[in-house]
Amino acid sequence: MLVIFSGGSGVGKNTVIAELIKTGGFAIMPTYTTRDKRPTESEGNPYCFLTEAEFKRKIEENELYEYENVHGHYYGTSKLLLKKQLALGKILLKDIDVLGTQNLVKSVGKDVKIITLFLKVDSKDVLVKRLMGRKETEIEKRLERYDMEMSFCDKYDYIITNNDLFETRDIVLEIIEAERHGLLFGTVNGLAPDKAKVENYVKRLQAGETLSPITTTFYCGRPFILGGRAKYLASLITGKHVAKEIKNDFPIDVPDQKEWKKALDTIIGKRK
Repeated sequence: MLVIFSGGSGVGKNTVIAELIKTGGFAIMPTYTTRDKRPTESEGNPYCFLTEAEFKRKIEENELYEYENVHGHYYGTSKLLLKKQLALGKILLKDIDVLGTQNLVKSVGKDVKIITLFLKVDSKDVLVKRLMGRKETEIEKRLERYDMEMSFCDKYDYIITNNDLFETRDIVLEIIEAERHGLLFGTVNGLAPDKAKVENYVKRLQAGETLSPITTTFYCGRPFILGGRAKYLASLITGKHVAKEIKNDFPIDVPDQKEWKKALDTIIGKRK
């Protein structure tokens, strides 16, 4: 399994990755880059540092799944490195920009299970404070991409607002467990949505439309939908992507899920 982290510079992607590594069972999938090494980084953690000439040679020799030029520096994913890291038998974690993510998912295809996570902050002002806090010297250049990067969040499997490092770490761990076991989402009221509403979303997804995210949460280790039940069912019916945004809202108790389970069972039965 490969877990991809994206989001604007300064949202805390590599800090979250470093915290997950401490829990065990994970390994970093390094990214090739031509930018300078930062004091907190080492070779292969989380980048492998190349000269521009070396990077371009890898492009010419078709050694990369994808590559992008971001903030004037090249970043790319090595085919050989991915194969080597997967052989470790651990879940791989990778920081990659929004354009590179789309290209990587297409290039790798179904050979590797990929979960895509988009990390964000509450506002651009919060991002500026974080960039200043890490003494970033190219704040304006990094903010220029903010709106573009945010426009891609609906293309990700999960959207997480990274307000607290440990809270985000725990959410990611819950997502990974849910994905590993193929858990279906419950709902906070137990009822299936109106059939006409589901059919409307099915048509929109089949027409290639990107729907706004479903709002979700985790309760006692189980995933639940807070809003967007019809979209979720339409996604299951069509096999089309709908993003899930994680909220820190928790139901007081878990309602009777009989009607919801009946709707899920019907869909799963049709898909077999």
